[in-house]
Amino acid sequence: MTHSTTTVRPAAVAGMFYPGSAGALTRDLQRLLRDTPRPPGARPKAIIAPHAGYVYSGPIA
Repeated sequence: MTHSTTTVRPAAVAGMFYPGSAGALTRDLQRLLRDTPRPPGARPKAIIAPHAGYVYSGPIA
C-alpha cells in the first residue's frame, strides 16, 4: 500500500494578477465565460491560452 500526500502551495500572487478572494475570482471567471462567444463544432481537445493576469488576457484566455 502506498501513502500519498498532497501539498497545496498557497497562491503567491492572489490579489495581484487575479482577485484575492475565491468569490470574486469565481464571479470574474463566470463573467468571462458568459461573455465569450462559443464557436460551433466539436469540443476542443487542447487549449493554448496566454498566461497573464485576467485583466490583461481574460477575454482571450
